Amino acid sequence: MKQTLATRLIMALAVVALSGCNQGTAGGPGVTSPSQKQPAYGEADNTFNLSVPPMSTTLQQGGEQEVSIGIKRGRNFSEDVRLKVAEGPKGVTIESVQPVIKHGDTETKLKLKADADASLGDFTVKVTGHPTRGADASNDVQFTVAKK
Repeated sequence: MKQTLATRLIMALAVVALSGCNQGTAGGPGVTSPSQKQPAYGEADNTFNLSVPPMSTTLQQGGEQEVSIGIKRGRNFSEDVRLKVAEGPKGVTIESVQPVIKHGDTETKLKLKADADASLGDFTVKVTGHPTRGADASNDVQFTVAKK
C-alpha cells in the first residue's frame, strides 16, 4: 500500500508540474482585463501568449545557450510581436536573435551568454511581448548558471 500511495503522489506532482507552469500573462487587443477568464483550451480570441521552455536551461560559466520563445496565437490575432528581455544577473547577457516574432512565425530564439566569472545559481528573467496594438504579454525564462 505504501508503494501505491507513493506512486500516486509522484503522479500527482508530475501532473501539477507539467500543467500549470510557465503560462505567463496574455496580451493583444482581445485582453480586456488582467482578470479575464481564459478558455480551458487554447487562446482567447484576438490574444496571444508567449511560451518558454518548461524546464530550467543550464548555462555554464564562459558558455552560451539558445532558448526558444514561442507564440501561441488566439483566433484573429495575426500581429507582429516585439520582444523585450529584462536584464540578466551579473555576468550574463541575453540577446534576442530576432527581437520580433513576425505574424507568420511561431518562435524566435534568445541567446544566453555567461562570462567566465558570471554569478552562479538559479535565475528568472522576464520576457515581454509587445504587439502592434493591445496589451503586452509576458512570461518568465528560468535558467541556471553552473560552474564550468
